[in-house]
Amino acid sequence: MTERAERPKEDLVISASIGRHLALSPVAFAVTEGDAHTVVYANSLFRNLQSAGLIRIGDTAGGSRHPAEADLTPALDDALRTMQPVRDLVIGSSTGEAPRWSCSIWPVSESTDDYERLVVEVRDVELIEGAKERQRAVAEQLLLGALREQDAAGQAAYASERSEYLATASRHLSLSLDEPATRDTVRHLSLPRPRTWCIVDVIESNGAIHRLSVVHPDPAKQALATLLEEQWPSRSRESTDLADALHALRVAQPTVLTADSGAELVLAAHGEANLRILREIGFGSLLVVPLVVRARVQGAITFVSPEGDSPFSLDEIGLAVDIAARCAMALDNARLYREADALRLAAETANQSKSQFLGTMSHELRTPLNVIGGFTELIEMGIQGPVTDKQRVALARIKASQQHLLMLITEILNFVRIESGRMEYRFGPTPLAEALADVAGMLEGIAKEKDLTMVLPPGDADVVAWADADRVRQILVNLIMNAVKYTPDGGIITVSCAAVGETAVIRVADTGPGIPADRLESIFEPFVQLTAGFTDRRGGVGLGLPISRDLARAMKGDVMLESTGTGGSCFTLVLPRAPLTSSPHGSVPGRAEARA
Repeated sequence: MTERAERPKEDLVISASIGRHLALSPVAFAVTEGDAHTVVYANSLFRNLQSAGLIRIGDTAGGSRHPAEADLTPALDDALRTMQPVRDLVIGSSTGEAPRWSCSIWPVSESTDDYERLVVEVRDVELIEGAKERQRAVAEQLLLGALREQDAAGQAAYASERSEYLATASRHLSLSLDEPATRDTVRHLSLPRPRTWCIVDVIESNGAIHRLSVVHPDPAKQALATLLEEQWPSRSRESTDLADALHALRVAQPTVLTADSGAELVLAAHGEANLRILREIGFGSLLVVPLVVRARVQGAITFVSPEGDSPFSLDEIGLAVDIAARCAMALDNARLYREADALRLAAETANQSKSQFLGTMSHELRTPLNVIGGFTELIEMGIQGPVTDKQRVALARIKASQQHLLMLITEILNFVRIESGRMEYRFGPTPLAEALADVAGMLEGIAKEKDLTMVLPPGDADVVAWADADRVRQILVNLIMNAVKYTPDGGIITVSCAAVGETAVIRVADTGPGIPADRLESIFEPFVQLTAGFTDRRGGVGLGLPISRDLARAMKGDVMLESTGTGGSCFTLVLPRAPLTSSPHGSVPGRAEARA
């Protein structure tokens, strides 16, 4: 590198000014002047490249040239001659194996002397390409990230729209369990794609296929859509048509069909006639989705896209499957509700008929039984002539059987009255110790016949229930008679009463065989007895305990049972305690209010 021997003072100022800005540059910079391209300034990076023999300007004084040296002189000559900038000129070494350089040259036109100056910038091409590659990689990553974000945003928006659509459909389907209303909701559903509509076919309980009324979004095409319902195969048509329809409905997977799907399209349309109507209406594609609930095909829903639209996408197929699942569940729930309601009405009708029959027969039986009892008493009195001792024994047996039948009929009549709600109650203070004494005295003779001991601990006179005294005595008779029936000879029946908080409690305990745990509730059902078989029945019709519990609950109490199943049972009658003072209108205020 050569320097001019003599330089104007102002040139040095210019060089120093350039140097302050270019010394810290990360690229190689230099300033040359004149035809010889004398370097008047070079930053450290440029000087290092020259020292290493990687770049050269002009002839090298002495010594041999570096084999990797790149000559910048031709480019400087062109720039000086034309006084036009040279940008990104790639200069390679003579060997082709050394680094290549990108050279940019700018003429300095404001020079004040006779020499023309050039500013030279030199960059390593590999570094530039590496930087560009990194820039491209960064740009690609940024672009891919932006695309992913865009896809994620689109998917989130679609998921939100899908969830909102499904929530709306579910809300509409759950508004009613009425089957016609549910079917009307289903036939109006469709996919969010504009101008899309659907055809719904359901399999009835008897196996017949029923097509719901078709709704088209275009009123001008509704008449054609209605023909799709009217053209549905009926049993009067050929059996093959109906078989094809059944096969199409029982497809277990969603199926997309287009206008060129051939035989499958005819099968999905349920015949050529329906297909002609579909073509006249115009459609892009059909999406047939089965209505499946509890692993059973209940029908099919066919979504129809408008003519010219693209086939249904995977997202739309997934949404259609979800909609179909909700429709199937709603239709099945409505069907079950209808069937349950029909069974309920049938049960209520049968129950009313049963109660009416029992009531009528009981009334009809009471008259001849009373006549039998009356004539028995007349014969026993000797009005019809002398009566021997053997005849009196026979008459006593007749009278006992007549009274037993009357008792059974009375139980049936009471049961019918309770079921029909015609039982009347007269509430008032009912001392339980007094009621127990009355019933125990009445049934004492029956207990002695079986050598049973009836124990009545001293009662508390303060144990007063708010109930119907006659109904309380009826309950006690049923509970004690039940204990007498099932307690073996020589057993013990203990009847006691006590006050427990706000309730009055009566307990009837026996030393009988006990009741199994799985029968503790069933014995309170009508016409149920613990022992099975006609010859093992111990009297009654199995209504005593059900009547007792119904009467107790009607008086805001209850009858409960405790038994281990290995020996002994205890029936508990719970009734509300009577207030200290009763309301003048017959209401039952609470004890705290009564005491106040």
